[in-house]
Amino acid sequence: MGGPLVVALLAGTGLIGVMIALLARMKPRSISDVGVPDGVTRTTAVWRWGGVGAGVLVSGVAGGSGALGRGLMLAAPLFGLCVLAGVLVGEFSVRPPRGQTRQAVVEVRQVRDYLPRQLSRAVITAACALVALLLATTAAGSPDDLGRAGRGLFRRCSPTSTEGHGPWAGSFYSFPLGIVVLVGVVTAVLALRQIVRRPRPENPSGLIVSDDVLRRRAANAVTGACGVLVTIPLIGVSLVTAAGLLSITCRPVSWTVTGWILIALIAPWLVLLGWSAAAIFSPRYRTRAVQGVS
Repeated sequence: MGGPLVVALLAGTGLIGVMIALLARMKPRSISDVGVPDGVTRTTAVWRWGGVGAGVLVSGVAGGSGALGRGLMLAAPLFGLCVLAGVLVGEFSVRPPRGQTRQAVVEVRQVRDYLPRQLSRAVITAACALVALLLATTAAGSPDDLGRAGRGLFRRCSPTSTEGHGPWAGSFYSFPLGIVVLVGVVTAVLALRQIVRRPRPENPSGLIVSDDVLRRRAANAVTGACGVLVTIPLIGVSLVTAAGLLSITCRPVSWTVTGWILIALIAPWLVLLGWSAAAIFSPRYRTRAVQGVS
């Protein structure tokens, strides 16, 4: 992944966040905002923007270090990981509303009850695509001319000639990239479990005030952060892979088709990136007050 691409993706994500934040300020509060204290909104916004700032800093440092472009390849997922960390810290800094407990609720809560279904499915699809792409590039990678594993793509054009391209997203890049993404996904899964398992507060009237709102809000933001974490490296690896496949002049037709499919898929991945950024910077969630039972 080239430096200009990394800068463009990070700047684009930040710009999306700024636009969404400004639009959210101009938009009147809807029923989905009822029950969410202003302090909660401010606290989580500060931590989210802090995660974005830290991500830009960390990705900049990573982009300027690392051997043979490995730092550039890790810059984008490290940015997403920092955004995820900012979201998580912000959500866990929120304390549930306190009140006198007068009634008990018997219920079974599950993660899927609070996840945004469409966004979750899209993020899972992107994650599966990233895993499949990294597995394929790792399997197709070959050592470069200095023997570094997975840095080259080679094709034997004839019994006497071979054509190659590099860098290639083989094991030299895919292993550290996969580790960073895996750490982020595991962190998000643990966070979602904690969001669901924390005890419910109740108000004296027996209505569970703001609790479902806060849980959905947290789950929505975590899902969006996972989307940023996954889609940025997916876009980068797709471009690198397509460039490698299409640069081989004696490539088979399947390589040409695959390369152009990867390029075509970048558009929906960019849409998912914007959707995920929207979930982080301007989460929308539904209120659902649950009646307590004696």
